[in-house]
Amino acid sequence: MGLQILEEFRPITPIRTVVPTNRTLKHDLGTTKEVVNEDVVEECHTPTSPSQKLRTPLVCPPAPKKPRVPPRRNLDPPSEGFFSVSHDLASIFVLRTPNQPLC
Repeated sequence: MGLQILEEFRPITPIRTVVPTNRTLKHDLGTTKEVVNEDVVEECHTPTSPSQKLRTPLVCPPAPKKPRVPPRRNLDPPSEGFFSVSHDLASIFVLRTPNQPLC
């Protein structure tokens, strides 16, 4: 029961890459400079063709508006009527000491 390599799991073949060989030497005033002639490299850029540009809108859209506040309802008084209150409110409230129970 050793390790068996199936045909569907063959080793991955290496990817072939090409090294740029466009290197030239120039002699300027007795010094040697190495210049790399690079081909035009395609990089990511914004498309600038006329078919890719956005067209300007003919009319500006309207400004956003706040939603309307619903009107408040005036509530009717209760059908039983309001509680009758004596003219002297001090007689309704009872003075109690801090040691007295609430009930």
